[in-house]
Amino acid sequence: MMALAFICVSSISAQDVLKEVSKQKDYNEAAKILNENLGSMSSEEKAKCYNALVDMCYNKIKKDEEILTANQLAEQMKNGKLQEYDTVGLYDAALKAIEYGLLCNEYDIQPNDKGKVKPMFQKKNAERLYNIRYHLINGGVYYQGKDDNLSNKFLAAYVDSSEYPLFAEIDKSGDSNLGQIAYFAAVGAYQSQDYPAAERYADIASKDADYAANAAQIKLAIMQSQLKTHSDSLNYVEKLKEIYAQDESNDVIFSTLSSMLLSVGEMDDFNALIDAKLAADPNNFAALATRGQSNFDAHAWDAAIADFQKAVELQPENIAVIGLIGNSYMYKAKEMAESANSGRISPDQENEILGIYSQAITYLEKARDLDIMKEFKPYWAYPLYNCCYIVYGEDDPRTQDAESATK
Repeated sequence: MMALAFICVSSISAQDVLKEVSKQKDYNEAAKILNENLGSMSSEEKAKCYNALVDMCYNKIKKDEEILTANQLAEQMKNGKLQEYDTVGLYDAALKAIEYGLLCNEYDIQPNDKGKVKPMFQKKNAERLYNIRYHLINGGVYYQGKDDNLSNKFLAAYVDSSEYPLFAEIDKSGDSNLGQIAYFAAVGAYQSQDYPAAERYADIASKDADYAANAAQIKLAIMQSQLKTHSDSLNYVEKLKEIYAQDESNDVIFSTLSSMLLSVGEMDDFNALIDAKLAADPNNFAALATRGQSNFDAHAWDAAIADFQKAVELQPENIAVIGLIGNSYMYKAKEMAESANSGRISPDQENEILGIYSQAITYLEKARDLDIMKEFKPYWAYPLYNCCYIVYGEDDPRTQDAESATK
């Protein structure tokens, strides 16, 4: 008798929860009531309550959508007064509606007391919620620059929801946004150092032809960010070689592989890779720039300058490479001066060295002028000041201007 009484009390309590949830106007308050009473409810009762939350969110969304439609019509017709609507609330409702829809479905597909699965809400929720997912994209865009973590959450939810069991029967072939949003979700996850999520989103983006190359770049960045030892780097190089062998036209893979070969000192493989690329494509920017970097590291200044200048012909506003040309001239002049200092510097030698420093200044000033956002200062700021100091002297206005740019 006591057990039977307990069952009756529990059943009544669960029914009361549904009534309390359903009569709330704020879905956040309704969700709070539900969460406090989940332990006393059956799967069927939980499904009903979560569906009530979906209803609240969905009604909120439709109300705001009606205002949006009316505003758009008023703007087109150039008449009528624009109505205010809850932008933040609309995006939040979309996010919560899909969250609650997923939870509703989780309980909705549980076997009933007779062991049979008879979903009550699955079809309806799948159809209505899939069609409001575009608000997640709008929410992600809205929060960019305001709250990047929240922006990433919206974009990730758009991608994640495409694979929810709730939407298993939905035809997703018309979703032209998925690849792009998956790429942005991958970037957000990568920046947050959530590498497993970043790789998962990059895999989805890679299925979109327009974003496959960008997705590959993210995956390479993920692998590279996790290199801790020289052995890790060598294993990464071998993996890159395998990937590059499958698609030698992929400049992203080529650039990463050539840079890694250079960093681990596998110069025979590096030179063979560069020679093969330039034989196939003499105007390949990445090959010329990377070989220029190799010559720069080896203090082969004339060879570095020649490679960098060819690269700049292909990308005339590449600030980093222009700066490296200036640095190459600067180090060449410095090396000549140090060599000459072991003996006596003739006037002709001094003029030649100053002329090379002047060539450095030309390129460093060009890099400075192009670098409006001052993102590439390490390539030109201190080198320019150093060269101006030597050529013009400490008190020259050009030297003082260069010094101020280093601060």
